[in-house]
Amino acid sequence: MLDNVTLSSLFSFYMYHLYFSSLIAGVCAYFLRIRYEDRWLKNFLFLLFFNMAIPGIGYLFTLWLSYYLLTVEFVKVLKNTKMLNMEELDQEFPRVKRGFGEGSMVELMSNALAPQSLRMRALSTMAENMTQKNVALIKHSLSDKDDEIRLYSFSLISNMEQALNAKVHEATLRYKNTLSEDERLVAAGELAFLYWEMIYFDLSDEILKKYLVEESYKYARELFVSDMSNTSINVLLGKIHLMRKEYEQATTHFIIAIENGVKREYIIPYLAELYFQSGNYKSIRSMLGVVSELGMNATLYPVVEQWRDHG
Repeated sequence: MLDNVTLSSLFSFYMYHLYFSSLIAGVCAYFLRIRYEDRWLKNFLFLLFFNMAIPGIGYLFTLWLSYYLLTVEFVKVLKNTKMLNMEELDQEFPRVKRGFGEGSMVELMSNALAPQSLRMRALSTMAENMTQKNVALIKHSLSDKDDEIRLYSFSLISNMEQALNAKVHEATLRYKNTLSEDERLVAAGELAFLYWEMIYFDLSDEILKKYLVEESYKYARELFVSDMSNTSINVLLGKIHLMRKEYEQATTHFIIAIENGVKREYIIPYLAELYFQSGNYKSIRSMLGVVSELGMNATLYPVVEQWRDHG
């Protein structure tokens, strides 16, 4: 077929193509005149050029189509698929429902009319995450009128105390019996934080608390002498000095902790409390305004805003 193509045949083809393109462009431009009255010639030339350029556009489209077919990534078709077992999915993704209604744990545990089973389940839930607030709620239940609630709360607190005492005993043996200085310092660090954990959870009376504070300070001080840049020990010593109302020493340890990488938004609340206890109220407002991240702390946000606006 290509052997029969001559220059004259190509010329004839393009002349016919020009004729029919002009005819179609003229008819379309005539009807477009209804909307575009003063643009008949522009419409005619545009449509004529469009019709004449169609072969050239076809060349470009062929090149693009070839490139697309070479580079396109087809979606993989999954074979040998099975139907989903909705019963297995229901077991794998169980429905989550409210376990304790809309109220808070505090309201639930202080409500004597709440079902005993629900309050017992709340105590079990809190026992799985023994935070300071949860321990305080469990200790509050020690005076509950319900015998089972009271006994179960006592059992939870007792188990927590026994676990801490066992850790203290084990770390004390390692501290006294080890011959390695590094292992002894590791045991001292564990003892410092274990004694402070007893203080933090308020698991002792005032007389025993003084002993716990002194023990925590003794071991923490030993680690500080060994490594003065230890951030966790400096923070702990700052808290101990703050509790003992030794404000200058507390400030020193908090500043050392900040200089060694502790984030300011973690230390600033302790420094603010320190300045408040020492009567340096002017510094609190400027200090709280430095760290913007405190606005994201739901517990400290109201206090921070009070000092920023009215401090």
